Amino acid sequence: MVLFSRRNLHYSDYKWSAYVPNDPRVNGRPDDTSFDKEEGNEVVYLINRLMNLWDYRFANTGNKMEKLIHDKLPGDVTSQQDVQQWLKANLKF
Repeated sequence: MVLFSRRNLHYSDYKWSAYVPNDPRVNGRPDDTSFDKEEGNEVVYLINRLMNLWDYRFANTGNKMEKLIHDKLPGDVTSQQDVQQWLKANLKF
């Protein structure tokens, strides 16, 4: 189920690379796969996975996640799992 898509993104300065189907950067569960916060497909994928995992239903929640990733994600947070843990600790409502 897609709750958050490219058209929901607040920022427009992402790269949009082509990925093969089943690429772990945009498919499956968040794990130790590297994460590129400048890559739009990876940002949209991770926001969707976490919204599903955490049972968030509103696109504005995805926008909060996106803004945190875009503006505040520390440089040493480099894997999908690390981003997930960092977001869980920093996402406030």
